[in-house]
Amino acid sequence: MIGCLYVFTPCDAAKKGFHKKKLRDQSVYTNENDRFLGDVLSASTSFPDDEDEGLQYVFQFSTKKSLIESQDALASSDMTSTVLMTMGAFNMEVVKIGSEKELDELMANENVVFAEPDQKRYLLNPLPKQTGKYLRRKEQDSEVIPYGINLVKALDVSDELVGNMKVCIIDTGYDITHEDLPDGSNVGGNNNAGNRWDEDGNGHGTHVAGTIAAIGNNGVGVVGVNRNGNVGLHIERLFGNNGRPIFGSTIIGLAQKCVDAGSDIISMSLGGPFRMETESQAFENLYKERNVLVVAAAGNSGNSAYSYPASYDSVMSVAAIDKDSDLAFFSQRNDQVDISAPGVDVLSTKTGGGYVAYSGTSMACPHVAGVGALVWSHFPGKTSEDIRKALTASADDLGNPGRDDEYGYGLVNADRAFKLLNGDLTLAPTAAPTPQRPCNDDPLDFSDSRGNSCDWYAGGLFLNRCLWFASSRGNDDGVTANDACCTCDGGTFESIKKTTSPTVSPTETSAPSLSPTASPTASPTTTVAPSSSPIAFPTAGPSSAPTECKDVEGWTNSWGSGCSSYGYWGCKWFGDSFENDGLTANDACCVCK
Repeated sequence: MIGCLYVFTPCDAAKKGFHKKKLRDQSVYTNENDRFLGDVLSASTSFPDDEDEGLQYVFQFSTKKSLIESQDALASSDMTSTVLMTMGAFNMEVVKIGSEKELDELMANENVVFAEPDQKRYLLNPLPKQTGKYLRRKEQDSEVIPYGINLVKALDVSDELVGNMKVCIIDTGYDITHEDLPDGSNVGGNNNAGNRWDEDGNGHGTHVAGTIAAIGNNGVGVVGVNRNGNVGLHIERLFGNNGRPIFGSTIIGLAQKCVDAGSDIISMSLGGPFRMETESQAFENLYKERNVLVVAAAGNSGNSAYSYPASYDSVMSVAAIDKDSDLAFFSQRNDQVDISAPGVDVLSTKTGGGYVAYSGTSMACPHVAGVGALVWSHFPGKTSEDIRKALTASADDLGNPGRDDEYGYGLVNADRAFKLLNGDLTLAPTAAPTPQRPCNDDPLDFSDSRGNSCDWYAGGLFLNRCLWFASSRGNDDGVTANDACCTCDGGTFESIKKTTSPTVSPTETSAPSLSPTASPTASPTTTVAPSSSPIAFPTAGPSSAPTECKDVEGWTNSWGSGCSSYGYWGCKWFGDSFENDGLTANDACCVCK
């Protein structure tokens, strides 16, 4: 049972990084589960024989002026390469490449910052709940609150202010005729490639929209995270009814349209296996410079592979859990997962009317996007970074203590996030993360069948060389870069050298006085902080009597909370935020120093 599925296998890159991917004939699958477990993508490793087919590359230029000049030069040349799309906000353009020679010429432009292949992004229809059935209005006696809405505590936070928020859904469209979805002036969108934004012949986008905004208290259907019908929705129709893949550059362009329409949050239940630097930079700009919270599905391959755009640092990657808060077997698990949300048997709106339960990280993603809008509506002065920090810091910890690769920081919790931003929640400290083990290339003098060393794999301007070549170019001993090179997740790891922490095992001496003895030979002994108080981190011992730290008298943050409300995580996440009288908690509070 899946949402947006993209199962893939690594393959060799072709000369100059050319590659193409084809969707295997879907008719070979006799059971829908095979589509999830099987390898549905294949790739060739040569430049297309049919030059009319060509390949798309994304170019970024140093300035907008140089971007325009390059387009003028291309138009006046005898090249067969053509500009398909311009993304002026990022000084980027998408070019259909006519030949390898022309690619070399285009890349020789001194104003090109970088260029890279335009990677595919995928969406396949989710599967319905295997033990259930479609629910239509005539089969329902009353309104249903899906378990996920209660699990994320959405109903514990008022949605009276959500009219000041707008969520952009980049998906398969929106069934505006559905009885349980908003259809007023707060809903709008853009068509793409002839596909209307207010129609959805696929159903994926309509299901996502229901989780975010299905209307409550109307006696029918389901309830969304924002249920009063007032939350702003902007729909960017990306996929057609068949859900066929599109290019990453298209997502960049549509994300910019989301921002142009005034969206605060972007929800994307889609992904692909290959990173794009242009895509990464675009979302970094939207998140940090344009104040947009970007949320994406972590992926459904059930392994540790990265999925993009979810695995960019600027994007919140959402894992899927079930009604018991256990990780879904299909959910991606890696160091880019930020947070978890319900994604198994999620009941929501069905295109054409009625309701259906789907599973996938596609279904988890809109829970987080919806909660983000719900909480942010009460604190419109906060930034996208403030909201993201609040959602992760207040999440219900699942799995191993602290952040982990399966659940991220845990289950998103609207009530706790609201209280944290409102100054009504003080977070308890958690254990420090395990330090990363040092890695050594092994053997140190490794070279592959072409004489390339680990340093070569660590380089590369346009390609991830580990991804493309590390598993296929074994040396005479059969060792590949995946085996030997740290940069390709190979090599050997050293043991972590552990030292005894004074806060864990204090020396057996009497309690130290407030001032160290004269001419100390070592730092003063640090006492163990009581379990009910935030951890105190010792500082280096001074050569003379230390100056006692005092909080700035009377200081409170911009929300009226004083130093006593800060602990370790409060300082870590919000020590530089909520400034008041020119001071933050890092300036005013001893606990944050």
